[in-house]
Amino acid sequence: MASIVSVGTAVPPHLMPQDMAKHLAGEHFRPHIANVEKYLAVFTSALVDQRYFCVEADWFGRDHTLADKNRLYLAWAERLAIEAIEKAIAGSDVDLGDIDHFIFVSSSGIATPSLDVLIMNKLGFHPNVRRMPLFGLGCGGGAAGLALGARMAGDDDKTTVLLVAVELNSLTFQRDDFAKSNLVAASLFGDGAAAVLIRGGADGPINVLKSTTLLRPRTNNLMGWEFVDSGFRVVFSRRVPDTIRNMMPESIENTLADASVGIDDIASFVFHPGGTRILEAYQKELGRGPTDFRASYAVLSQFGNMSSATVLFVLDDEIRNSPHKSGDYGLLAAFGPGFSAETSLLHWA
Repeated sequence: MASIVSVGTAVPPHLMPQDMAKHLAGEHFRPHIANVEKYLAVFTSALVDQRYFCVEADWFGRDHTLADKNRLYLAWAERLAIEAIEKAIAGSDVDLGDIDHFIFVSSSGIATPSLDVLIMNKLGFHPNVRRMPLFGLGCGGGAAGLALGARMAGDDDKTTVLLVAVELNSLTFQRDDFAKSNLVAASLFGDGAAAVLIRGGADGPINVLKSTTLLRPRTNNLMGWEFVDSGFRVVFSRRVPDTIRNMMPESIENTLADASVGIDDIASFVFHPGGTRILEAYQKELGRGPTDFRASYAVLSQFGNMSSATVLFVLDDEIRNSPHKSGDYGLLAAFGPGFSAETSLLHWA
């Protein structure tokens, strides 16, 4: 069993209110999509009030090469990751020298050597830290990284794992893609980074009791990237909410099996808010209401969908703003390309 010690988050400086994003999207898509006003309604139904981007608004009106976008990714991903790490360290009793493993999760840019190397060089980590960069997990990456970090730390209270998830979805916007899926993505995705410190044993405020993963065969076309000359083009199927609802019973049953915990024992749901239809799918399948997903709705409203980092923002919000007592159980879950489910059972110490 491992424990979550602390969480740190960071966002870039350019805040875009949703009404401004809707206006810009209308100007861009109106000449290319018939009856575009019907589809622009998603900017309201998404329940996103604002998002943070690493670029200013006028950047979206110009063409950019993949090389240009990736240079911005490298600079901003490093900057935000370091800010999130420093916040996580400041909120703990952990020093950089205590870190044994470094899991770095991102699917919105490319770096070789991976960005964890640049971060380690900048912050002065011990050179023997074992690194594990993870790419391609998309929205499921933060939950998958947490599960992996907990397994690495295990029961050894002298083992500390740093998990970082950073995504710059703004840089993946494709000006020449006038598909409705691109318009939906423009209403939803934002930029952000999160860092989590995980320690072996059960001495932290939140214990990770068990984690499971579930891959649904032949669903790899539902979500992901199509790589084009100008960068990453979003693939986002309308079937995603139904697929999540169909996968949830098995995913949760696997996680709760042998834990002597039932779904009625769960006090908090730390779920990735992929969008309003996905949040509604959670509620319908679990028989719960919106208040049970308060933190998910709050993060969606203030930050949008930041892919892998989002569920860790929800975890941070749940820790800070939801009342918990010793002995409470929680479920943390996210779904991503594959199509896959990542679920962990949490326990407040």
